[in-house]
Amino acid sequence: MNDKKIYKILQEWFPELDFKKVPKESQRRDFEHFKAWMMTEKNKGYTRTYLMALHPEHALESHIHQAAVLQDLALDLEKAQFEMMQAVQPTLYHYEKNKANIGKNYQVQEQVIEMILSKIYERLDAYNFRMLLIYADQYYWIAVPAHAEKLNKFCKKFEKQFKAEQLKIELFSMSDCLQST
Repeated sequence: MNDKKIYKILQEWFPELDFKKVPKESQRRDFEHFKAWMMTEKNKGYTRTYLMALHPEHALESHIHQAAVLQDLALDLEKAQFEMMQAVQPTLYHYEKNKANIGKNYQVQEQVIEMILSKIYERLDAYNFRMLLIYADQYYWIAVPAHAEKLNKFCKKFEKQFKAEQLKIELFSMSDCLQST
């Protein structure tokens, strides 16, 4: 298998990654190396990355200001962050108010993550981008150009590449419940 394929596809999508060497063969199937490779810049107070993390326990810390694609689209990321917070506050308030009745098995953080990802997706969709969602130690997302054939190819190769780590990837789509709000 040519395990450089996913890196080459990403370099086609994001020319900025062209300046980075593809990880050594022994590192290409290591998700930690993949995550580091996707970051193009990190210095005091400024980070730029194509792979965004979203941890269920810290869902409100989306760090969208670090998303390279969103930076390139020149979106008002402070406004976007504020709107995401506004969208999830009623859900969090309702959960806290009714926690005893709702029960401990309800995963409010999962719903919050879904809402945050949906808000990000709405912005990306307006610019003809899609979102790939990776299930690993936490959630990760990548904003990618809307090219169905290449997206499917990338997802298949990604899962094959990181099969040993049991990572899953899918094209994000908004749930029917969230679309009606």
